[in-house]
Amino acid sequence: MTIEALHEIIKQGFEQTKQGFEQINARLDRMDTRLDDVDTRLRKVETDVAEIKGRRLAFKEWIPIGCAVIAVIVSIIALVN
Repeated sequence: MTIEALHEIIKQGFEQTKQGFEQINARLDRMDTRLDDVDTRLRKVETDVAEIKGRRLAFKEWIPIGCAVIAVIVSIIALVN
């Protein structure tokens, strides 16, 4: 085997390795894009869940306020009669 043949074999090996790394980088880029999409969707879900929790808590706060208002109205009616 001559030095030129060995040089050519090594050169081909480097080219194959380079192509392999390029394929891996392309896959990693696609994975990054997918992960970014998943992150965006999860952020939307978190926002929606927080909004639903806030609405539920707000509704729970209105129940005692409504009861208090009704009690005041009943008391006023009782005092008037």
